[in-house]
Amino acid sequence: MTSPKINALFQQFAAINVGVIGDFAVDLYFDLQTKTGEQSLETDLEVFWGSQPRASLGAAGNVVQNLVALGVANVQVIGCIGNDLFGREMLHLFYSLGVNTDLLHIPPENWDTCLYTKPNLNGQEANRIDFGINNRVSDPFFRSLMIGLEQALSTLDVLIINQQFANPLLTEERMYQINELIARFPTVRFVADMRTVGTQVFGATLKVNTAELARFLGIDHPDHPDIDWCIRHGNAFRERSGGPLLITRGQAGILYIDQAEIQAIDGLNLTGPLDTVGAGDTVVATWAACLGAEAAPAHALKLANLAAAVTVQKCNQTGTASLSEILALHQSHYSDD
Repeated sequence: MTSPKINALFQQFAAINVGVIGDFAVDLYFDLQTKTGEQSLETDLEVFWGSQPRASLGAAGNVVQNLVALGVANVQVIGCIGNDLFGREMLHLFYSLGVNTDLLHIPPENWDTCLYTKPNLNGQEANRIDFGINNRVSDPFFRSLMIGLEQALSTLDVLIINQQFANPLLTEERMYQINELIARFPTVRFVADMRTVGTQVFGATLKVNTAELARFLGIDHPDHPDIDWCIRHGNAFRERSGGPLLITRGQAGILYIDQAEIQAIDGLNLTGPLDTVGAGDTVVATWAACLGAEAAPAHALKLANLAAAVTVQKCNQTGTASLSEILALHQSHYSDD
């Protein structure tokens, strides 16, 4: 895959329509100082200081900002948001990216926008305080979301299905409704990334890491799963799911398994500090964009591998990968011959 081919793919990304349904969050990063010498006059407890607050989209929202960074101009989100200050921040972040939020709705229940705090204490992430982890959406409200999604699918090239939360929007039972839509819209490409309900995905390309694959199959996860382990168990899972499987292997690379095709790419040799948080979101977004552009699996693997290598080098943030960053990394690791 040459630099001109990468440029050509990015030009195609601008014309595709991608939807994302699932669990949206805001990541709040800030620097934390716990040894301040200040005591609260009201409680007599030590006061901690925060500084440099910065918010970005997390969970399914990180997939969205990765899509936009890749040049996908038409992105629509389908899900829930709370009527609270974190929800207003989420809307601001979506609006700044030009994302269509018409199907991002406020549930009638007492629903909090999910927020993950990311306090940086002496270069390490300290204890988080999270919001929205106990949210639950009623079945009638979910049915209204499905009506909107079904209407949107007639305009989409790709739908990304995300499950991140312990109490997710897409429960095991609700995945049956999603699977019905997968069967009814054969011209739409479906990509799923499910933390715990991956066994309920049928017919879509499912992205898993090796630990998730082992958990979905109910088998032990070796300390260092090799490619033969991934192929053997990936084929076993794919036979059950009926769709392609995309296995991320950390620094070892990525593996793609379909009914009549197996493609693999090795990870890049990277130096310096690395932060793998959100790298799977980058892979999902890049793979979805490549599906929309009808790229060959070998090209999609290489581009996803490059994009993930860009983001893991961005520490203490939910990173994204742009065309210029991907091209720079490509030129430093590959020849265009």
